[in-house]
Amino acid sequence: MAPLDPPPTYQVYTVIKQTGMSMSYVYVSMPNSLNFGSGFYGTRHEAEQARTFEMLKDNSVPKPRYHVFELEVPNPAYQE
Repeated sequence: MAPLDPPPTYQVYTVIKQTGMSMSYVYVSMPNSLNFGSGFYGTRHEAEQARTFEMLKDNSVPKPRYHVFELEVPNPAYQE
């Protein structure tokens, strides 16, 4: 039996809040989620939940826009 090789890259997701031309990361603490740092999520589902939470709690006028982006990052465990 051989061990599985780590993939060369993996996907993380981020939510960006856009107010006019100003942009910032959105950070919502999710229980049982992978920790990639503030504003980054391990699954698209977690990122979509964070966007929904932010949209529901934001009462500002005009309403900002929220965007979910998928990022492909190098896997530090991968070796050629």
